[in-house]
Amino acid sequence: MRVAKVVIGDINAFTGGYLYEKKLVEYLRTRGVEADVVSLPNLPYALLPLCNLWLGYHLRGRNYDVVIEDEMAHPAVWLYNLWSRRVAKHRVVAIVHMFRSVACEGEWQEPFIRLMEKAMLRSSDLVVANSGHTREQAQRMGVRPDAITVVYPGFDTNLVRRRPSRESDEVRLLFVGNWDPRKGLETLVDAFLRLDRPNVGLDVVGDETFYPRYARRVRRKASQGKLESRIRFHGRVGREAVAEFYSQADVFVLPASYEPFGIVFAEAMSFGLPVIAANAGGVLELVEHGRNGLLVPPGDVDALAGAIDTLVSDVQLRHQLGERSYERSRQLNTWEDCFQAIHGHLTQLLNDGK
Repeated sequence: MRVAKVVIGDINAFTGGYLYEKKLVEYLRTRGVEADVVSLPNLPYALLPLCNLWLGYHLRGRNYDVVIEDEMAHPAVWLYNLWSRRVAKHRVVAIVHMFRSVACEGEWQEPFIRLMEKAMLRSSDLVVANSGHTREQAQRMGVRPDAITVVYPGFDTNLVRRRPSRESDEVRLLFVGNWDPRKGLETLVDAFLRLDRPNVGLDVVGDETFYPRYARRVRRKASQGKLESRIRFHGRVGREAVAEFYSQADVFVLPASYEPFGIVFAEAMSFGLPVIAANAGGVLELVEHGRNGLLVPPGDVDALAGAIDTLVSDVQLRHQLGERSYERSRQLNTWEDCFQAIHGHLTQLLNDGK
């Protein structure tokens, strides 16, 4: 089997989506698949449609059996897909981590983005959704139900380590995510400002370079609230360092307004952390309110502050939710489970085409 994995930019970038793509390529290669990474130029969004021509030129005569595309590459592949259905002999598989049109819902460009997403997905032979929530969104875009399969992402179980006992009575909150407005970091800082809990600290782990103006606003709020000593910004760190933050934390907080699945939730749960999240998107397939975490409405600062205050003040509840988080994580896919399922779907897709 010859496979081309199409991504925009650097597959080694520090995001859950790129981690997924990189590990998928590595897995396929261990199974004897000839898997090539095709990196499209990371152009401004409005210029990405030009990559359709580049992709067609680059893939010509390569005789791939399957071209696997990240849904976020939709502006760069949708015209190529329409052309390839008529000319090329390979199959097209779209892997959907999230929909950009949903992330920018209500903005002027949303209809144009949705149009390209629909064209990309409807011209794919198979759509691999990362959650039931994502599958429902794909169906609303007109993708045939029988062309969609759900394969939940895995997570790094080898990162899990024993949580050390701490002499400090500080309750440590942890946020892991790039500084994207939809991740809810600003909402979290606003909620933190309303807490009268000097024994609570917040560690923020993630790349802040994607949205510089947003990052400056978040940091300004933290400085105005004189929280520099209690909110610690760590920037982008390696996987081992992330694991250390999980092992040192008491509560994981990521109030994202749109998170189709969220590998970091699975990682935090595997460390036995109770989760505070917004009740939106795929997180509802991981976190059950009152069982292994607390869910609040997206963007609701008061509700978020109240949820944090509840877990900070109730050690027993924190431990109970954390234990159930760990139990739930044991039921989730490992990377091996995830990629074994995808490899099976690729094999079946090719067999059906013979």
